[in-house]
Amino acid sequence: MTPKYVENVFDLGFLGVEKDFPEQTSSLPFKKKRSKPLPVEEKEYNRILARARVGVEHAICKIKKFRIMSDVYRNRLKRYNRTLILLQDW
Repeated sequence: MTPKYVENVFDLGFLGVEKDFPEQTSSLPFKKKRSKPLPVEEKEYNRILARARVGVEHAICKIKKFRIMSDVYRNRLKRYNRTLILLQDW
């Protein structure tokens, strides 16, 4: 659980989190209704949230790749150079 002063940013996969943790501040993107499209302000808000989430996702990816590089390599030695080149592209 995060501290109360931290705002949580979620995607639409976490729609019920506000009901589960009402004391936490959270930001969810707006969802389009069937009958009408999203207003321009809500679309811009969704874009801002998506940009913030992308930065966090990329940081998590780098952390995971760093962990992979620090572990013992358990694959065939023929693939070692190719695997390292793929991991270093980040």
